[in-house]
Amino acid sequence: MIRRYIWCVRVVMAIGLLILAEMAPGAAAEKSANENDIIQNQVFTLGEVEVVGAAEENRNITTERIYGDEMRLFNRDDLADAVNLLPGVTLSETGARNEKMIYIRGFDIKHVPMFMDGIPIYVPYDGYPDLARFNTFDLSEIIVSKGFTSVLYGPNTMGGAINMVSRRPVKKFEVSAGAGYASGDTFQSYANFGSNQETWYVQGGGAYSTTDHFDVSQDFAPTKVQGSGERVNSYQTDKKGNVKLGLTPNETDEYAISYINQQGEKGVPPYTGTDPRNTPRYWQWPYWNKESVYLNTKTSVWDSNYIKTRLFYDTFKNSLFAFDDATYSTMKKPSSFKSWYDDFTYGGSMELGTRFFSNNQIKGSFHFKEDVHREHNEGFPVQHFEDQIMSFGLEDTIDITKKFYTIVGASYDMVNTIEAQDLDSKTKTVKDFPTGNTSAFNPQAGLFYKLTDTDTVHTSVAEKSRLPSIKDRYSYKLGTALPNPDLKAEKSINYEVGYLGFLLDKFTIETNVFFSDVSDFILSKTIPDPSNPGKTINQNQNIGNIYQYGAEFGISGQLLTSLKGGFNYTYLQYQNKSGTDQLLNIPNHKLFTYLQYFLPLNGLSLLGSVEYNGDRYSSSDAVRVANSYTLVNAKAIYEMSHGFSIEGGVNNLTDENYALEEGFPLEGRSFFVNVSYKY
Repeated sequence: MIRRYIWCVRVVMAIGLLILAEMAPGAAAEKSANENDIIQNQVFTLGEVEVVGAAEENRNITTERIYGDEMRLFNRDDLADAVNLLPGVTLSETGARNEKMIYIRGFDIKHVPMFMDGIPIYVPYDGYPDLARFNTFDLSEIIVSKGFTSVLYGPNTMGGAINMVSRRPVKKFEVSAGAGYASGDTFQSYANFGSNQETWYVQGGGAYSTTDHFDVSQDFAPTKVQGSGERVNSYQTDKKGNVKLGLTPNETDEYAISYINQQGEKGVPPYTGTDPRNTPRYWQWPYWNKESVYLNTKTSVWDSNYIKTRLFYDTFKNSLFAFDDATYSTMKKPSSFKSWYDDFTYGGSMELGTRFFSNNQIKGSFHFKEDVHREHNEGFPVQHFEDQIMSFGLEDTIDITKKFYTIVGASYDMVNTIEAQDLDSKTKTVKDFPTGNTSAFNPQAGLFYKLTDTDTVHTSVAEKSRLPSIKDRYSYKLGTALPNPDLKAEKSINYEVGYLGFLLDKFTIETNVFFSDVSDFILSKTIPDPSNPGKTINQNQNIGNIYQYGAEFGISGQLLTSLKGGFNYTYLQYQNKSGTDQLLNIPNHKLFTYLQYFLPLNGLSLLGSVEYNGDRYSSSDAVRVANSYTLVNAKAIYEMSHGFSIEGGVNNLTDENYALEEGFPLEGRSFFVNVSYKY
């Protein structure tokens, strides 16, 4: 209580100092048109997938964007929290691993691949990166695609795609930086710099964040594992650095090479729920590191053709230590271990485009990627796994009339397993699993009609797929399952009808209705155990048949001269046609709304937001549920002169006791103060 009181005093003092400070001249409720142009131009368009250049219109209006200034406004400092601003997106968590996840219209992250400037960024073994490890301080925008996703992205876009787009400098010199301190001894800082010298540019930056712990809500009932106050083993630290060098020899061509290094470590707060099948795990990740280098190029060929290439090499290394108890000092139990991953992936893609035919924009793509996964526990040999993944895509945007156009496309995706090793834990030797391949064909089409210059209706149907991961096919799941190398691709037919437009020239309105017919979904099935007659064991099989459907609605804009706001709502429902198991981590209702009020004091504004999520299942037996919750956040912002600003606020204002997964309570009320500078 004393600590929270001190934080309240700090926030009140900070706001008081802002009011007494010299008022910045010329501050206004809305950014000027020139400022908005700069924000848009700072987007590294070479890293976008569905457009060719900065001046090109994105014809696939089903995609949604979150710009860097929005991420900073709402303090969305990691990828998961940032995309959670959008309708159709649900934040989730794998509590036993302390990993942030998201679902898009009911599809999890392995069905919605993640990209950085169009380069696939993920964990080769299972396709589940921890989205909390990816900060947003160096991003210009995040592009989220849902059911109708361009075939130019490559394979596995069964439920959509997320593309993080980096910054590109506009001026001869520009810089942005910030730092902040928050509850739980949390500190963060970042800095970005850039210089555009007409025929070349450089962009770089770095970020650092560390948290000693977070505090659970005062309404949390202590257990044997978790007391009141500080959440056990909830520390985390992340560091990231990046640099990009680009060449722009003329108005149409661009060549850029980028390097990213990110390093992290974290604890895993133990399970403290009521499920007798879940015992507390005392896990820590001493390191969680990724390193990437990639090349993006675009070359124009005559006036109506272009070639885009992407080449990349990415490494992923981590370690996981499982201890005996909450002392995190001994490893004597059979369930304790030390585990290491040492993965890398490399590959590239080529995209060819032409406007040789005046009413057609034709694009073709080829993707190749080699995934290598290496893992071992202490005292055991290293297991090797290797997959080759390829994709061919063709897309055509056809202008039928001035107001009516269609986007049609198709891709053929395949995975070929080169190596897969089986570990005999008794003899500590490895042998080879059977290998094989699987493929999928993905056609799609969308129709778009412009009611006015600003209002468009659309409908689309897309057959999408996800190739099974190494873990899907070859994991024993800690001795509870039998591998299945013969798994096929999962498939979904995604239908959508929607509208995007403007109301009274003030409000942006978006509404969509969607339906996904999922087949060959990979689910665990109980089968006779071939090694133990009379007993059973689980195995992944293509047995799932699921309907996922719902609707989205969003509206945002300037309500009054000094007041702007937004609201979005998602309704999501599903039917499991192949069994009684419930789909996990999918609330039926999600709502987000905000208001920002600009006070008569120039540069001072108040921001408040509310997010509601309905109940969600946390176990397939339909017993354990993470209850619905409502989060209220508020802050004051003071934009001073010369690019400086300071803000202070409170998250989870009502101290809601909530969890995204049953048994893993999240942070209660917390306070923060940030300062930033932009030139």
